[in-house]
Amino acid sequence: MQKEDLKAVFEKITDTGFTKASGFKVRDFEAGAVTLELTPREDLTQFVGYVHAGVVTGLADHAAGAAYASVLPEGRICLTIELKINFMKPATGDKLAAEATVISSGGTVGVVHSNVYGEKDGERTHCAMAIVTLRAVSA
Repeated sequence: MQKEDLKAVFEKITDTGFTKASGFKVRDFEAGAVTLELTPREDLTQFVGYVHAGVVTGLADHAAGAAYASVLPEGRICLTIELKINFMKPATGDKLAAEATVISSGGTVGVVHSNVYGEKDGERTHCAMAIVTLRAVSA
């Protein structure tokens, strides 16, 4: 499948369920490296007003899944089997961006590093980083 076709498929997947409700959007899509973004809204925040850790985790995870899926053979998809995330700063800004890069792309298991940044007025704050392990399965 061509890169443009893969990006279109992933945009369609992102426009469903939790990811659609949360407002995730594809910013950049390359084989092995994907960036998703989110415009924070009040319904995605916790009691102090920061974007909820569950939403930040979902953004990091979905970007990781896209990155690994982008290097899998046609007919294969992936599912998260383990996720470790560290939160370093509160998730705030006009946008959040999750940048995921494949570290290891085995035929059955892949490992992806995903960084989440808050963006405001041209400044970026590193909010969280995740290591995501995924299993490739037949579509």
